[in-house]
Amino acid sequence: MTLAMRLRWFFIFLINAAFILQVSGQANSKAKGKRMDAQQKEQIQIDEQLASQSYRDQDYEKARDLYLQLFEKTEQLSHFQQYIDCLIQLKDYDKAEKELKAYAKKHPNYYRADTDLIYIYTLQGKTDKAKKQFNEIQKNLPDNANAIRNYGYALQARNLNDMAMAIFEKGNTLLEGKETFYMDQANLSLSSLNYQDAFRYYFKEVETHPGQYNNVRNRLQTMLFYDVNNSISDELRIALLKQTQEHPDNLEYAQLLVWFALQQEDYDIALAQCQSIDRKTHDQDAQIHNLASICLNNKQFDIAKEGYNYILDKGKSNPFYGLALTGLIKADYLKLKAENRNDAKAYEKLSRRIEEAYNDINTNDLAKLTQIQADIMAYHLDQTDEAIALLTNTIATVNSKQGQAELKLELADIYLHKDEVWEATLLYSQVDKSLKEEPLGHEARFKNAQLRYFIGEYEWAESQLKVLKAATSKLIANDAMTLSLVIKDNLEVDTLGLELNRLARADFRIYQQREDEALALLDDIIATGNEISKPHALFRKGEIEEKRKDFANAEQLFLQIVEQYPESYMADAALMHAALIEQNELKNKALAGEHYEKLIDEYPTSIYTAQAKKNYRKL
Repeated sequence: MTLAMRLRWFFIFLINAAFILQVSGQANSKAKGKRMDAQQKEQIQIDEQLASQSYRDQDYEKARDLYLQLFEKTEQLSHFQQYIDCLIQLKDYDKAEKELKAYAKKHPNYYRADTDLIYIYTLQGKTDKAKKQFNEIQKNLPDNANAIRNYGYALQARNLNDMAMAIFEKGNTLLEGKETFYMDQANLSLSSLNYQDAFRYYFKEVETHPGQYNNVRNRLQTMLFYDVNNSISDELRIALLKQTQEHPDNLEYAQLLVWFALQQEDYDIALAQCQSIDRKTHDQDAQIHNLASICLNNKQFDIAKEGYNYILDKGKSNPFYGLALTGLIKADYLKLKAENRNDAKAYEKLSRRIEEAYNDINTNDLAKLTQIQADIMAYHLDQTDEAIALLTNTIATVNSKQGQAELKLELADIYLHKDEVWEATLLYSQVDKSLKEEPLGHEARFKNAQLRYFIGEYEWAESQLKVLKAATSKLIANDAMTLSLVIKDNLEVDTLGLELNRLARADFRIYQQREDEALALLDDIIATGNEISKPHALFRKGEIEEKRKDFANAEQLFLQIVEQYPESYMADAALMHAALIEQNELKNKALAGEHYEKLIDEYPTSIYTAQAKKNYRKL
C-alpha cells in the first residue's frame, strides 16, 4: 500500500471511528434492556463470535441467520446493521430494502436506514431512486449539528462522498454559522486525496473559528507526516502563501505560514513572516527570540543574527534586550568557530564586545555571556588562568542553580583541557549531584564518564554510561551508548585494554585540541589496530579533516568505514557525515541522495535516520 493510500485510509478510519461511536451510543439507547440470566448472556456472546467469524470467512448466509437471531433476542442496533450488511453482501437487495423500511417506520430517527437505501439503489443501478431518496434527506435535513454529521458520516461510510459533502454544505447553510462542518469537509476531501479542497476547508475553519488554529495545525502536521515525495508540502506552501497574500490582516494564516516554514526548515521565511506579524501586533518578541534561538541551534547564524538584531533595534527597555544581545554575541562566536578561524584579532574584538555588554544585561543572562567569554579566553586567546578566575568569581555571584551548573561545566571543561583531571571530575560530580535528573546533570555525568575513559578507568566509566543510556536527551543517550560500545567491544577483543588505551589517548588529545598529536596516534591505530579500533580511528580522523575543511579527504575516510566496517557502531554516523559533506560542501547532491537512502534502508534504527529522511526529501 502506498503512503498516499495510507493517508486516505487514515482519514477514513477517523470518520468511521466517529460514526461507530455515534452508532454505539444509539444502540445502547435503543436496546430494550431485557433481563437475561448468565447462561443467556454467555450464549449471546458465543453467537456474536460465531457470527463475526462467519462474516470474516465470507459465509454471509450463516452470518445473516445468526445476526437475525441475535437481533430478535436483543434488539440491538449493531446486530440489525450487521444483518443488513449480510443481505447486501448476498445481493438480496429487495429483502434489505424491505427490512430497512420496516425498521425505519418503527424508529423514525434512524438516519442510517435512509443512507443505506441510497447505497442499495446505487448498487442496483437505480440512480433515479437513489437521487430521489437523497433529495428527501436534503429536504428534511434537521437544523441539528449531530444529525447532520450522522448523515454525513453514514454516507461517507458507504463511500458516497459527493452526497456526504452536499449534506455538510447544506448543514453550513442551515446553521447559518452557529456551527460549521469545515473540518468534516476537510477530512472528507483528504479521504479522496483532494488536498487542495482539504486546505480550503481548513482555512475556512481557521478564518471562521480562530480558536481552532491548533486543531487545524495538528491536522496539517499529520498530512505532512505521510508526505514522502513533498507533493503535499509543495501544495500547502502555495496555498498558504496565497492565503497570506489575499488576507494580509489574518494573523492565523500568518502564524500557519510561520509554523509551516519551520517544519520545512525555511528559517528565513519564518523570520520574515514573524517580523511582519510583529509590525502589526507588537507582541512577537518572545516568538522572534525563540525563532532566532532555533536558527542558532541549527547553525543558521546569519538568520539568527537578523532575529536578535530586530529585537535589539527596539531599544534597551525591551524585556528581551539582554537575551537578544547574548544571543547575538553567541551567534558571532559560534560562526567564528564553525569557520575554524584562528584569528586572534576577531576573538579579541568579540571579547571586548562581551566586556561592554555586561553593563546591558541582567544577572540571569550573566552566566551564558561569561561562558562565552571564558571559552574565548581559554581556547583562543591563551588566557586559561584568567578564564578560570573569571568563572570562579562569577559562580559566587550567580544565584540560580541552573546558572551555577552551566558555569561549573565550563570551568570543568577548561580544567580538563589543561590536564587538571581531579579538579574537573570534582566539578562534574557537583553538577551531577545538584541536577541529578535534569539534562545538565546528565551532561555532567556523561562528561565525567568520558573523563574516566580518557584516563583509563573503564569500569567506572561503564557504570555511569549504563545509566545514561536511558537519558531523556537523545543526544546524551546516543553518546553514552557509543562510548559504552567503544569500551565494551575493545575489552572483549583485548582484555588487557592496550588497544583501548591508544584510542582513549587519541580521543583525549582531540578533546584538548592537540590535533597534530591526535592524528599521529590515529594513523598508528589505522595502520596496526584491530577490527574494532580501526573504524573508530578512521571516524575521529575524518572529523579532524572535516574541521580543517579538507572535505574530500574527510568524505573518503567516512566512506571507508561504511565500506570496510558496515557492522561497526560508527557506520551509520559515518554515512551521515559523508552525505552531509556531499550535500553541503562537495555539492554532489546525487551521491548525497544515494547515501541518505542507504542510511534509511540499512540502518533504520539509527538516531540519524529521521534527519536522513528529511534531507532526502529536500534533495
